[in-house]
Amino acid sequence: MIDPAAGPFLFDTSATSCFGRAAGEAEREWLRNYLALHLVHVSVITVLERLRGYGLALKRAEPPRRRWIEAARGEYLRSLEAPGSKVLSLIAATAVVSGELMAACPAPPSAPQRSHRLTESRQERLCRWRFDILIAATALVAALPLVHNNPGDFEFLRAAVERQSERFPGVGPLHLVSVRRLVD
Repeated sequence: MIDPAAGPFLFDTSATSCFGRAAGEAEREWLRNYLALHLVHVSVITVLERLRGYGLALKRAEPPRRRWIEAARGEYLRSLEAPGSKVLSLIAATAVVSGELMAACPAPPSAPQRSHRLTESRQERLCRWRFDILIAATALVAALPLVHNNPGDFEFLRAAVERQSERFPGVGPLHLVSVRRLVD
C-alpha cells in the first residue's frame, strides 16, 4: 500500500477513471485519506481526454442514455472547480519535454485497446499515445509521481527518460505508481 501522505501525485486519466468507478471500500478509504492531505492534481490533457470520451459516448448513445452522459459530464466539469482539485496547464517546459519524448518514442509500445465494444484505430492509438506523453511530461515538469493504470506505456516512457537523461535536463526521473499499488 502507498501511504496517502506520500503525495501529492498527478493522476493519469486511467487512474481517475478507476477511482470514478472504483470501488471497493479500500479505494474509497485511501482516497478519503489522500484528500484530507492533498489536492487531486490532473493534467489539462486528462480533462481533454475525459471530455473527448463523453463526446464520443454521446455520439454513439441512444437518446435515453444521452441524458445520463450529459449529467456525468456536467458533474465532472463541476468537480474540476471543486476545492480539492487542481488542473495543471501545459507550459513551455512541458512542451519541450513532450517534444523530446515524442522524438524518442514516436510509436506506442502497446496494442490498440478495446473499449465500448470498439477497437481503437491506428490513428486513435497514436492520439492516445501522444496524450500519455503529454501527461508524463506534465508529471516530470511538476516533479510529481504519476499514478496510472497502464503500466506498459508509462514504463516505456520512464525507461526512455532514464536511457536518454541528457535530453531531459532538470527533470526526471519519472516516478510511477500503479493505481493497483495504492491500496494493495
